[in-house]
Amino acid sequence: MKVIFAKHIGFCSGVKRAITIAEKSLEEDPKPIQFLGPLVHNEKIIEKLKKQGGKFISNLKEISSGTLILRAHGEILDSTKIGKKVLIRDTTCPLVERVQRTANFLFKQGYRVIIIGDKNHPETKGIKECVKNRAIIIENGFQAKNLPKLKKIGVVSQTTQNLNKVNQILTILKNKVKEFKWVNTICPEVIFRQKELSEILKKADGTLVIGSHSSANTRRLVEIAKKSKKPAWWINSLEELKKINFKGISSLGVISGTSMPDREIQKIRKYLKKVKRNSSSSSPSLP
Repeated sequence: MKVIFAKHIGFCSGVKRAITIAEKSLEEDPKPIQFLGPLVHNEKIIEKLKKQGGKFISNLKEISSGTLILRAHGEILDSTKIGKKVLIRDTTCPLVERVQRTANFLFKQGYRVIIIGDKNHPETKGIKECVKNRAIIIENGFQAKNLPKLKKIGVVSQTTQNLNKVNQILTILKNKVKEFKWVNTICPEVIFRQKELSEILKKADGTLVIGSHSSANTRRLVEIAKKSKKPAWWINSLEELKKINFKGISSLGVISGTSMPDREIQKIRKYLKKVKRNSSSSSPSLP
């Protein structure tokens, strides 16, 4: 079985930055080290941070001292609810901060802000809070078609959206208003991976997508892979991979979401290379 690994795989720069800040804080900052929600969307990273002494909380009332780490998705924090003795470390991805600033700028310019994104995702919620919760969140073309008439809209996107889907929604929105402004805020790394996956799908019989089921950008990759009508598997560990039989697959494309640890990908890469060596060309399957 031929294995085609994507060039863009493993952590993105935003995730690397968040983890670097968190691990340094765990070593140097006042204890306890508390995370307001999952730092990034990957269970293995969360498990590691817990082993290093990190405490994950969901309510600011739980904090009275130590250090508070804000997650990479762009938490909007009311500092008045935090005690002066608490040190705050913000790991918000710079690209997410850009979306927040852009949305706020459009809002101040008199545009009704439209966010193309998942309404329950923390990043989308944070963007909406930047415009006093007056933005409209659109998740699909149906909602775009049913958008009430507005004179002036400014559109941004959650950084991990599917580019093709966003373009389809934009086409609908353009025809509904007189004044329309779109600022492309999709993460370039996310776009690279989506485009690279499209190229891999032309060569591969099936696709292996690596990443957490809680990861939005990984979910987009899975959606693209499944749309091709070719077999697609979604895993988050080597243990899950070992349960899959790739019988009948002569070439397998492999790609990951942006919050998948590099060490886990290396385990998977090593295992697949071993399978490639041991499998015969006539019956390429996992043991």
